[in-house]
Amino acid sequence: MIKKYNIAFIPISYSNTIINLAKNFAHIADKYLLGEHSLPHVTLYQFTWDGNEISNIWEKITSVFNETHIELTFDEFSCITFDHETYWASLMPNNRDILINLHHLIANILKMPIINTYDPHMTLMSTKNKEYENDVEKLKAQYVPVTDVFVMSLGECDDIGQFKNFLF
Repeated sequence: MIKKYNIAFIPISYSNTIINLAKNFAHIADKYLLGEHSLPHVTLYQFTWDGNEISNIWEKITSVFNETHIELTFDEFSCITFDHETYWASLMPNNRDILINLHHLIANILKMPIINTYDPHMTLMSTKNKEYENDVEKLKAQYVPVTDVFVMSLGECDDIGQFKNFLF
C-alpha cells in the first residue's frame, strides 16, 4: 500500500517546549498546529512509497550516515505564504547548509529529485488569519531560543506534511 513518509530530525529533549510554543497560536491555527496531529520535526525529505518496503529504505539511509544526530538551535521565526490564503509560522534552525546537504544526500539515496526550493524549518502552525504576524511578534518578544539534539527518524506523514508517528 502506498503511503506518504517523512525523513526528519526530531528533538530528543524539548518536544514539549516546542509544542507549548505552538499552542500560543491555537486561537488562530487552521489545519496545522504543532502538537495536535504533528510531532516537532525538521523535514529532510517527504515521499510516497510502498509500505512493504519502507524498512529497506531506512536501512539504506542509516547505512550511509555515520551520525544520525545533529544539534540545532532555533533563534529566528519565519512568516510565509505561498498563496495569500494560508499563512505559516515556523522556527528557523541554524546549520541550514548542513540540512540542505543532507536533503541532497537523502534524495540521492531515495533516487528522487532534489527539491531546489527545500527550506529547512520547523512549522509551528498554519492559519487563514492575515493578521497572524502580530501574534508572531508578541511571541518573539518573550521567546528564548531552543537548542536540542535532534535524531534522524522516518515516520508517516499526512498531506500537509505533519509528522504523525515514528516508524524508525
